Amino acid sequence: MTTEKFVFLPSSTGDGVVVKREQIVGARPNGPNGGSVLYTKAGPSIYTSLTTEHLAALVAAEKIQQP
Repeated sequence: MTTEKFVFLPSSTGDGVVVKREQIVGARPNGPNGGSVLYTKAGPSIYTSLTTEHLAALVAAEKIQQP
């Protein structure tokens, strides 16, 4: 099994979760603490201490520049 298909998402409590990259379908900021809510194909939302900028880098998302 290759590890590049998986990412470890830390939480603010010091724990975290391991997710397959291909299961990630979206994310949004989660309040003023700098964390994010990650959405998966399987349905559950995952709260992480990573910012949406970090999550975008994990899935090689294209950044759109505002005009």
